[in-house]
Amino acid sequence: MQKVDLKVHIAMVFVALLYGTNYAAVKLVTPALISPFGFLIFRVGLAGLLFWLIGALFKQKIDWRVDGYRILGCSIFGVGINMLFFFKGLSITSSVHGSIIMTLTPILVGILAAILLKEKLYRKKVFGLIVGLLGASIIIFQKTTVSNQSSIEGDILILLNAMSYGTYLVLAKPLLQKYAPLTLVKWFFLFGFIFLLPFGFSELDGIPWHEFNGIEWASFFFVIFGVTVIAYITNIWAMKRISPSTVGAYIYLQPVFASLIGVTFMDEVLNFQTILGASLVFIGVALAVARKS
Repeated sequence: MQKVDLKVHIAMVFVALLYGTNYAAVKLVTPALISPFGFLIFRVGLAGLLFWLIGALFKQKIDWRVDGYRILGCSIFGVGINMLFFFKGLSITSSVHGSIIMTLTPILVGILAAILLKEKLYRKKVFGLIVGLLGASIIIFQKTTVSNQSSIEGDILILLNAMSYGTYLVLAKPLLQKYAPLTLVKWFFLFGFIFLLPFGFSELDGIPWHEFNGIEWASFFFVIFGVTVIAYITNIWAMKRISPSTVGAYIYLQPVFASLIGVTFMDEVLNFQTILGASLVFIGVALAVARKS
């Protein structure tokens, strides 16, 4: 029997906690203090700078003639479109809704892999997609919660964000077989930053920095460095030591942490429809990613 490395699983719980906390941290800053797209300029720019500094340790060259278009596609879907939809969607919906809808990502990856990489699509995966989307629909199209912090438009943007991120994961899969992750991510963030500039540059004026309190400053830097840099590097470290399916299972913890924080500290509501929809989403994802032993 293979020995379980407890440190790896603790690391994955830590990553899930970072991602789960991210939803509340973003909402503490946007849109009240910084517009969503303006915040993105700081997040992608500062995190990208750190990735370039860390990436200097990897002298791996990229074959731009062969892989240039795929790297550009990863930058647009994984950093550009993905983050635009996420930050804008989360600014107008609740962290509870956003975190639950994001757990559809593994299903969407499976469907997109069948379309783009011609991977075999099993009936169980299709059924899981249907169940998961049904659960997401229950969450998205329910009546506005008492706290008035969720919206159909915001939930749909989070769903589109999950689709964009799923496209990025599928496009990146062949690249990860050729290059080190940190070699790639520094280019993803550079091209993604260039893509985001026209959307966020005009929103950098008039940010009331003097109005930030300690919690809001902590949230600002947590999103940039904690979620974007530390979580990413920790995730890569863990993925080299446990199977991808085990890593994927930890996505279920993200809405648990996000819901606990949102309900406790953000006055968000966790009603019966949200719980029912979340249950269907989790069942759908479990069906889609389950493999025969």
